[in-house]
Amino acid sequence: MACQSLTKALMNQGLKIIFVLPKKMDYQSSCCRFVFADSSLKIKTVNSLLQPYMTSVSYQNLVKKDKFPNIYRAGLFGEVDRYGHEAKKIARAENFDIIHAHDWLSFPAGLAAKKVSGKPLVVHIHATEFDRTGGDNLNQRVYEIEKEGCARADAVIAVSDFTKNKITQHYGINPNKVKVVHNAINYDEFRVSDKGRLPLKAEGKKIVLFVGRITIQKGPDYFLRAAKRVLDRRSDVFFIMAGAGDMEAQLIQEAAFLDISDKFLFAGFLRGDDLVRVYQAADLYVLSSVSEPFGLTPLESLAYGTPVLISKQSGVSEILNHALKVDFWDIDEMANKIISVLEHQELGQSLKENGEEEIKKISWRDSAQKCVEIYNQILTNSI
Repeated sequence: MACQSLTKALMNQGLKIIFVLPKKMDYQSSCCRFVFADSSLKIKTVNSLLQPYMTSVSYQNLVKKDKFPNIYRAGLFGEVDRYGHEAKKIARAENFDIIHAHDWLSFPAGLAAKKVSGKPLVVHIHATEFDRTGGDNLNQRVYEIEKEGCARADAVIAVSDFTKNKITQHYGINPNKVKVVHNAINYDEFRVSDKGRLPLKAEGKKIVLFVGRITIQKGPDYFLRAAKRVLDRRSDVFFIMAGAGDMEAQLIQEAAFLDISDKFLFAGFLRGDDLVRVYQAADLYVLSSVSEPFGLTPLESLAYGTPVLISKQSGVSEILNHALKVDFWDIDEMANKIISVLEHQELGQSLKENGEEEIKKISWRDSAQKCVEIYNQILTNSI
């Protein structure tokens, strides 16, 4: 979503963009020309399993379900290298001034394009291996790809100062090379759902919401344990966890162990009107991330009229003032702030109204303008 929104905003700045993806997708856009590494330029057709947020484990799980030829089952890193090979072919045939690569899965492709074209490379960090793993059990090869991409790029864009600090601290990159461009939101594009109220809301229940991947980075276990603290004090609250991920089975078991299964709903991955309805129904949205480079969901929540409680260990906390904030690990304080919003209507209303006014001023247009300034600095050798 960040790439899509940034691309549209860059187009509105007058840039012409060729968007290179690893595989053919059923997606149409008037904002830029798409090139697919598996079908463009009449090259040999190559199927790819690359997806956002992919890890070696999730790649192998996809392979088990897939019927792709065995030749393409060398593992996730083989896929990444193969994408880089195809990107090299595309770079030889296309005309462009700047290469902009997003996250480690595309860094080898960006470096390959830079090598054959001689054009400058910008790498955009939406998350590091330290974020995805919570700082434990790093994948050394992913770390090395991230470090090489940052080191060999002409500029590095981080989505927050929180992320910039990680890049300079853990990857040894000169701080002057790392530019911060916060993610944003286009408030005018958000529309409320008219699909009716959730049954729980119609019954007058209080609802606290989590939306995101159920994985260590997002801190869903801290959210669940804070829920237990809240439910020990109030019985009229329902917690909804919308998302999927590798910790889901573990958390379902923990909810049962804590005896809160009847008040804790695992809704699965939601999108479209279903997601909008839970945003609108919630009395409070909680971002409990252990390490969140940015975090778009609090902005989405405010756009739908729901106040937010966010982890201090997040990039979005740098740009939101009208939000409650807490250390992810402090489940007692998290619970206290949840209860404060549920018990004091004036607090929730103030957070909602002021937060909504705040996000109206946070625009992808400004993010795109910062990127254009970085491009110009590179092209004039002033970075």
